Amino acid sequence: MRIGLVSADFAPNVGGVASHVVELGRALAALGHEIHVITLPLGGQRQARSTWQGMQIHRPGIPKAKPLYSWLVRRFLKRLIRQENIEIIHVHGLRPLEASQGLSVPVIFTNHTSGYLMRIEKGPREQAKMRKRMAHVHHVLAPSEELAEATRRVGYENPVDFISNGVDVRRFAPGVSSLREAHGISPDEVVVLLARRLVEKNGVTVYAEAVSALKGHPVRLLFAGDGPDRSEVERLLVSGGVADLAIFLGNIDNSQMPDIYRAADLSVLPSRREATSITGLESMATGLPLVGTRVGGIPFLIEDQETGLLVPPDDPPALGAALRKLVEDAPLRKRLGAAARVRAEARFDWSRIAEATAKVYGRYLS
Repeated sequence: MRIGLVSADFAPNVGGVASHVVELGRALAALGHEIHVITLPLGGQRQARSTWQGMQIHRPGIPKAKPLYSWLVRRFLKRLIRQENIEIIHVHGLRPLEASQGLSVPVIFTNHTSGYLMRIEKGPREQAKMRKRMAHVHHVLAPSEELAEATRRVGYENPVDFISNGVDVRRFAPGVSSLREAHGISPDEVVVLLARRLVEKNGVTVYAEAVSALKGHPVRLLFAGDGPDRSEVERLLVSGGVADLAIFLGNIDNSQMPDIYRAADLSVLPSRREATSITGLESMATGLPLVGTRVGGIPFLIEDQETGLLVPPDDPPALGAALRKLVEDAPLRKRLGAAARVRAEARFDWSRIAEATAKVYGRYLS
């Protein structure tokens, strides 16, 4: 199939949507499909057209402001569909959705963000707007059951399916990391990893309160990610008496993440809202037990007491107790981490996710 993936967020950006589109496109290309990614000039990547990891990448110089963005992207897509004989368009995220109206090929839509949930919670008027924006879409794919159900709740009448995010289990695998030695982390210290953007929805301030429960334990708190909540996180670490345990790495390119996961002993998802978390999947594939909240797609990832521990959201004492339990019990950490790796291999490898997605595409091209 000749497939167009449309996303305003893509490499070299970091984050869930960018990572999803990169990995899905790469996996679809590995299955033999012709993949065209339509995105924007981002970071240092400014070429109008390039080939990368088996995909054709198109970065037209289009301003982000609407309505000009939607009009220009639609015009670009119409021309590209004709020139490249693209058979199906898969839109990722709300920003480019309007631009996919009036095309000559079927349109699939994946909405990744919890911001969508916040919009429809505003009531019937916002739900009606969302239903109108999706009226031209042939099929919606959602990365969590929560997002799938929300799509149905707004009155969207075409098919909706849950297809999880995925992980490359070959790139993300257990191994030795150079990071521990580089940061002076001793072999007997337990490294607790938070690999998230430091923003409200990810529950990072709740986590910063919870880790005071680890005071006096031989731990290091590794932060891979940055964001507007960092100053508040740092303040809470100071007030909890654990600031000296923290290592902030800032924003990390995904190419460096396997080494960071391998440096850790457990990983944390303290989210307030979440789909099937990509960092959660990468942690599992690397053999790390997860501590996560019972929100969105996280319970789909974590089998409580089997591959990790589940706690209520916005509950620092419960989160702290779960973290302390894993910090103090090395055999339990190893058992849960090994089971997490097996589950990632069996259910979440990107090749499986790409096959399921391509099967949906095929319904509209047969």
